[in-house]
Amino acid sequence: MGDFENWASATFRQAHIVVDDDDLAFVQLIYVSSMTRLSVLDRINLDDFPSRAIDLRRAPDLP
Repeated sequence: MGDFENWASATFRQAHIVVDDDDLAFVQLIYVSSMTRLSVLDRINLDDFPSRAIDLRRAPDLP
């Protein structure tokens, strides 16, 4: 087993969730594909894409 499989197995075991090798492979596929897409957030230049404050007390204005 690799590092990911060891980590995922320990996590599931701690949560009392029984998984087999196919489940671990599927979880790894989801994890790798999502981390690849989320890594783009590390490269965002906030000066080019400034964030706007959101006032949660009221609904946003629609155009």
